[in-house]
Amino acid sequence: MHENPSTRRETALDLEGKTPEIEYPCQWNYTVIGSDQERLRLAVVTAVGEAEHDLDFSHRSSKGSYVSLKLRVQVLDDEHRRGLFECLSQHQDVRFVL
Repeated sequence: MHENPSTRRETALDLEGKTPEIEYPCQWNYTVIGSDQERLRLAVVTAVGEAEHDLDFSHRSSKGSYVSLKLRVQVLDDEHRRGLFECLSQHQDVRFVL
C-alpha cells in the first residue's frame, strides 16, 4: 500500500494502555466544559486561533451550573493535538476538557 507523504502516523496511549494509531492531519473532537457559554467560546477561539473549526452547544447540566461545547478542529500532529488540549485545560474559564 502506498501512503500519501503528506500524512503521518503517530501513536498515543489510550486509557487502557493500548496504543491506537492516529493518521495526521485529521479532524479531532474535544468537549469543553465550563460555567459560562460565551466565555467558553472565547477560550476556544483563543486556543485555536485562526484555524477553521466547528463549535456547537452540547449540553447544560440539570442545575444550569455547567455547559459543554463540542469542538471539532483539524490537528496537524500529536504535538498540535496535545497542545490544544493543554491550552484549553489551562484557560481560567474552562473547567474540564475531554
